[in-house]
Amino acid sequence: MSYRRGTLTRDERVWVSAVWSQVPKGESRGTVTVRGPDGRSVSVAVPVSNPAGVEREEVEGFVEADGYVSIEAEHYARAFAPEGTRWQLIPDFGRTLSGLTPFPVTMPEQKPSAQGMRLEYRVYLFSSGPVMLDAYLAPTLKFLPGEGLRYAVSFDDEVPQIVNVHANETQAVWERSVKDSVRVVTSKHAVSRPGPHVLKFWVVDPGLVLEKLVVNTGGVRSSYLGPPESFRRAP
Repeated sequence: MSYRRGTLTRDERVWVSAVWSQVPKGESRGTVTVRGPDGRSVSVAVPVSNPAGVEREEVEGFVEADGYVSIEAEHYARAFAPEGTRWQLIPDFGRTLSGLTPFPVTMPEQKPSAQGMRLEYRVYLFSSGPVMLDAYLAPTLKFLPGEGLRYAVSFDDEVPQIVNVHANETQAVWERSVKDSVRVVTSKHAVSRPGPHVLKFWVVDPGLVLEKLVVNTGGVRSSYLGPPESFRRAP
């Protein structure tokens, strides 16, 4: 357990580990008991998933659980920036941890390619088939000529899908992005198999600030901040 005792003054996220050699394959459930002052206690049910046919040693990166993978932008595995460009971290920007944006803002349009400017994230999915990818971006005005500011996303070696942030510029969408101080843009993808994957976020136009990526395999619930960041297992 990541947190066993102490005095709480705010919410605290507690990571619970398991002796996996003793956990049965499939879905099961454990219990964590939280004891407070005056002998009071609360028991919390903890769902446990130990999929058959999956060895723990082969699971790397952000791991799917409860139907999603949630990733803070700055927790990339690799960042690529051609000569004369760079990724700029903006600490404490946005709703949760930080933001990442390409510099300089005067750079020309980029083309997704092997040498293209991009961020890569390692994820491990237990699902396959259609998935939704939500990109949490700072609400940015369309300050360049053209249809709108764009980025591209892809899984593994699929052709990058170019997404126009300003494709839907209705009054309701604009009002919500101002009210929530974020714009969530969704793209659809097909994942061919369960297992390890590399999620890639490509720069097309400058000026966008990425805050979070959420792979929705069917379990994302409606919330203001979006799902908390998923567990990440280092190689």
